[in-house]
Amino acid sequence: MLGDAGEALGDSIYEARLFVRGVVASLGADCIEKAMSVEDRAALDAVLEKAELADVSTNDFKLYGSARRLYHFHVDNVDAY
Repeated sequence: MLGDAGEALGDSIYEARLFVRGVVASLGADCIEKAMSVEDRAALDAVLEKAELADVSTNDFKLYGSARRLYHFHVDNVDAY
């Protein structure tokens, strides 16, 4: 996403990587910010190049994905369901 994200980004997301260049209003259930690995940067570079946005830096993005707390029911996470 090249711009801002609204509320509940990645709500109940499973096995996806969300790259956001702008501001995130709020995160959805089980979505967290993650450290971006070399592999993540390479994947984002490939997408940006394919979209003819090779001049956009991966350093401007943050990565979000699943915290993996909703994979199996756990009573401590009941508020997230």
